[in-house]
Amino acid sequence: MASVVTTGHPHIVRLQGICGGEPIIDRLRVTVRHVATLYLQGETIQEIAESSNLSEAQGFHGLSYFFDHRDEIAALIAEQEAHGQ
Repeated sequence: MASVVTTGHPHIVRLQGICGGEPIIDRLRVTVRHVATLYLQGETIQEIAESSNLSEAQGFHGLSYFFDHRDEIAALIAEQEAHGQ
């Protein structure tokens, strides 16, 4: 079983071997990077939650992690874009 690392943000964890160890929404394979990307593209928290099958609370905590770790998530987004994903 993957080792769970809490992040200090409710709903946000890191799991060794899941999504490359990126911060994800707990019990889902939705990355904070994904939530942040949608937000930066102009989607509302309601749209993000609906399209990603999240509660609004999970979406807000994903954004909270993003705002507290902007450089980390921006680097993950840039890496994703560089690989054309």
